[in-house]
Parts: sequence; structure tokens; C-alpha cells
Amino acid sequence: MFSFPDLQTISSANILIGLIVTAAFIVLIADWRLALYALTAQYLLAAILLAGLIPVPLALVRVISGAFAVAILYFTFRRAEDAHRRDLAEAEDDAARTVLTRLYRLQVFVVGFAFRFFALALVAVGIIGVASSMSFLGLAADTLFSGLWLIAAGVLVAILSRDVLRLGLGILMFTGGFCILETATETSLLLFGLLNISDLLLALVIANLAALPSDDSRVRHRRGEMR
Repeated sequence: MFSFPDLQTISSANILIGLIVTAAFIVLIADWRLALYALTAQYLLAAILLAGLIPVPLALVRVISGAFAVAILYFTFRRAEDAHRRDLAEAEDDAARTVLTRLYRLQVFVVGFAFRFFALALVAVGIIGVASSMSFLGLAADTLFSGLWLIAAGVLVAILSRDVLRLGLGILMFTGGFCILETATETSLLLFGLLNISDLLLALVIANLAALPSDDSRVRHRRGEMR
């Protein structure tokens, strides 16, 4: 039979594994549905981690704000996918559809899968080394790793992303890691509430930026007017 410290260790290990896997999905997989599922799981795992630092009702606020942010991004991603489907329907032939599909996939990330995997592995090794070799304001190793991992993975997603919506996922990951570190170092309810509100505002800003017409759509619109 496991003792309470053993169960706590197992729970912390599961949270760390979950954060690593969900961040890897967002960095490596281009499908936006899987990315949103991973972001939702990150909010749940972060809330479980924060429940050991703050009261459970406050930790649930993190889940609620994350659910609203993910819902905003979901409808924005759906609208972008519907626009892509309209472009495919208006394509002249199969060759044009193939080009549009290839461009739609390439616009998510700047580099390929192999480079993203290598960059993510380097980030993971660096964060493990930092979290295991230093102490920051007396934080536990799992808490320090969770916060630094989400911050570093969020920055990595933002650097490697070409799409505005994928960039938004990286920013939300960054704020998630910062929220963990801030809550663990200073249990300020005001700042905790502001961080949750900022996620909603960031999701709205990202949705508005994604709704702006791109250069390609402007060119197609001008060509249509010339015809």
C-alpha cells in the first residue's frame, strides 16, 4: 500500500508528464484540434498543481478562464478552416487544390517537424538541468519545472509559428507557466485574477488579429475586382 507521500509523488509525476506531452503536441502537431485539446489539458493540469498552493475554488477559476479562452480560439480556428474550404471549393482544378492544401499546412510553422522536435528536446534538457540544479525562492522542483517548461515551450511555439492562432497558443502557454511561478512565489489574489482575465483578453485579441485579411486574400480580392 502506498503512503501519502508516495501518492503525492505519483501525482506530481503525472502532472509533469502531462505538461510535457501536451506541450509537445502543440509544438510538433500542426492540427489545431489536437492543439486545443492539449491546451485544455494544460489548464486542467495547471489547476491540479495550483490546488496544492491555493484553495481549490481559486484553482478552479483557472479552469474556467481557460475554458473560455479555448472556446474563443475554437470558433476562430473553425472560421479559418471554413474559409480554407471555400477557397478549395473555388479552386479551378485539382492542382490548384493541392497547392492550396500545401500552403495551408505550411503556414502553421516556419520550420519542419525534425527541427521542431530537436528544438523541443533541447528545451526539455535545459529546463530539467535548471530545475534539478538550482532552487528559485524555495520552490519545489516539480513546481519550478512546470512553470519554466510552459514558459519555455510557449516561447518556442511563438518563435516557430507563422500562423497568428498558433502564436496565440504559445502566448497562452507562456502566461500559464508564469501563473504557476507567480502563484507559488506570491499568493496574490489580485495578480492571480488579473492573469486569468489576461488570458481572456489575449484570446480576444488573437481572434481579432486572425480575422484580419491576409495579403493573399487581399490579392485574390483585387484580382476578382479587376476581372
